[in-house]
Parts: sequence; structure tokens; C-alpha cells
Amino acid sequence: MTRRPAVLLALIAGLVVSGTVGYRVLEGWSWLDCLFMTAMTLTTVGYGTPGDLHADGKVFSVVLMLVGIGLMLYLLTLLAETMLRTVTDPGAARRRRERRIMGLKDHTIVCGYGQVGEAVSVALRGARREVVVIDHRPEHLEWAQTQGLHTLVGDATDEDVLRRAGIERAASLVTVINSDPSNLYVVLSARGLNPGVRVIARASDESAARKMRRAGADEVVNPYQLSGNRIAAMMLAPRLSRLLSGDVISEHFTIRELSVPPALVGRTVADLGRETGALVVAIWRDGQPLRSRAEDVLRAGDAVLVAGAVAEVEAVEAGPLGGVQPA
Repeated sequence: MTRRPAVLLALIAGLVVSGTVGYRVLEGWSWLDCLFMTAMTLTTVGYGTPGDLHADGKVFSVVLMLVGIGLMLYLLTLLAETMLRTVTDPGAARRRRERRIMGLKDHTIVCGYGQVGEAVSVALRGARREVVVIDHRPEHLEWAQTQGLHTLVGDATDEDVLRRAGIERAASLVTVINSDPSNLYVVLSARGLNPGVRVIARASDESAARKMRRAGADEVVNPYQLSGNRIAAMMLAPRLSRLLSGDVISEHFTIRELSVPPALVGRTVADLGRETGALVVAIWRDGQPLRSRAEDVLRAGDAVLVAGAVAEVEAVEAGPLGGVQPA
């Protein structure tokens, strides 16, 4: 099937050559006039002949016209059919999706697209992160595609599937499959393929969580425990709970965790607050949270918990701070 367009193109090229030679022999015109007459006959444009046609030339033109038009119509039909098949073929669509994934870098891979996986993926997409979702159920991924997510049908415990998702180039991986052994295997595979990737895993109990931490997971989450803690927090401190969970969206106040960019290294917390108006609530340094003080100097690798109006927080994120010299 894939050879037919090439064969038809070759036949049409041969027809053009035959028509040019035929007019040259029968009418004796120049090569350019013969080529012009052949193209005009095949395309039925009808500009007029370069000279008077003899009887043999007219018969030759009729034959050339019938054969040429039939071939070109068939070629156009075949090309349209090929293009339509390329657009609608599931295999071609899958290959296009995988080519787009190959161009991603510093993206997040989400393994499992159930209720938890969907919530994680949509939240990350809302934060303008590139997300690749892996699930072995194609019907689950149809909804993910409508959310603007990259999708890959396959078993996330298969290292080849993780490679196709770009694990070597990914910044993070979240595995929320509804199976502790599967999540454990994904953690082991991801850590082996990319030792620098940040891995967050789902576990149903503390025993599974310990195994996943030993396997290399940076964070392990029990969704049932989180739900219970969230409900309790809503009872004890409802406003604080809503604020920290991101349920409250306001241009007047927001809290965001930011990595300290190189332009802000060496500057103090007071400098940052004076220039942007934002409040540094805490500094996360060497894996430990620190209460921020005005004289604290920001270091490379620090993360800061910043509170303030959206514009103030975005000013911290944009950096560098105008008019402030490193301490």
C-alpha cells in the first residue's frame, strides 16, 4: 500500500516524458513547446497549442489526456486516503504522542491515572508543569488527553515504558498506582534509571512506606492518612487549613515555596522584604526548616516559604532585586 503513491508518481513522470517525446516526433516542435503541450493536456488548462495540430497529433492528445487524467485522479484519491489514514490511525497518533514526549525535559511523570493520579496531574498542569501520565488502561487516558496532559499507555513497572516516558530527562516522578508492590517496583526502576529524579510514592500503610523509602523514594504519602489529617485540620483550624491547602485563591494573599535563585544568593531576608514587600516565613536549609530572621543571609540551595500579595511573591520569584547589593 505504501508503495502505490510512488509507483503512480513514477507513471505520471513517465507519461510526461512520453508525451514530450511524442509531440516532438509527431509535430516537430521545440522541446519546450512539447513539454508545455504535454503539461497543458494532462492538466486540461487549455491555453492553446504552440502550433497547428495534425491528425496524428490530435489522436495522440486524446489518448494522452484520457490516460493522464485517470492516473492523476487516482493519485489524488490515493494521497487523500493516505493522509486521512495517517490522521485517524491509532498507531500513528501514538507515535506522534511519543515523539512529543521525547522532546520534554525536566517534566513530571505520573504513574497511575486513578482518582489520586488525576488530581495530581491536573494540579501540576495548573501550575504550568509538563506532565506525562502512564497507565495501562487506554480509556482512562482519553480524559487525561483532554486536560492537555501527555499520555503513554503501558505498565509503569516496565523499565522500557519509563524510558519512553523520558525518565532519564525527568525532574520528578509520582507513582500512585493502587498497588503497593507496583509502586515499590516503580520506585526501584526510576531510581536505577535516573538517580537524580525526585520520587514521590503512594503507600497504603507504614510498612509499605518504609520499604519504599529504603528503595529510594524521597517522599511517601498515605492518602487515607492525609485525608484524615485534613479533616481534623478543618475542624481545628479551618481557615489555616484552607489557606495552606491552596483552596483559597486571592490576589491579596498567597503562600508559596520558592527555591532561592542565584541572583538572590548572598542577600539577606531584610533585603528581600524591603525590595518586594513579601514576608519570608521560613527558610528550608539542609533538609531542616529554620525560622527566618532579618539578618539571615540566603544561601545557594536554600528554599524559602514566602507570604504576601501575588505581585509581591512573584517579584521574589522573578529576581534579581533592584538596588540591593549582596551582603
